[in-house]
Amino acid sequence: MWLAQTHDIFTEYRAGTYILDDRSVVDRGTCKEADCAAVVVATVISMPTPNCAVIDAGSKALTSDLIGLSGYGYVIEHPEAQIVALSEEHGTLRISPESELQIGYRIQIIPDHVCVVSNLFDSTWLKEESGTYVSLSIDARGCVW
Repeated sequence: MWLAQTHDIFTEYRAGTYILDDRSVVDRGTCKEADCAAVVVATVISMPTPNCAVIDAGSKALTSDLIGLSGYGYVIEHPEAQIVALSEEHGTLRISPESELQIGYRIQIIPDHVCVVSNLFDSTWLKEESGTYVSLSIDARGCVW
């Protein structure tokens, strides 16, 4: 894509994952975690056992598309946590008993496949350099031709 303008055979650009980056391209070594511009923010809503936390983000927020990876995203603040299962509305994390996670904690998750995730929401929040968040409508949401 970086050299497409130098070749006369290309007639269009199809913007994709590299605009936001995701866990799949981190896994391939194409970028680093800090390069990922999109995260899903989830809240820990239950801790049924010392090794398990439940979050309020499931397949409708993270997508069940594994694209060859194990787990359903990367928890930035707790890289040892593994998202091992999803229902539509909830995710299950395998954690160590020593984890600092608690009910009410908000975590940031780098999704496995950001293209799918960006199509699951009607709006998003953009973080400006000042740290202020601005809401942005996802106009193409649901526009499948």
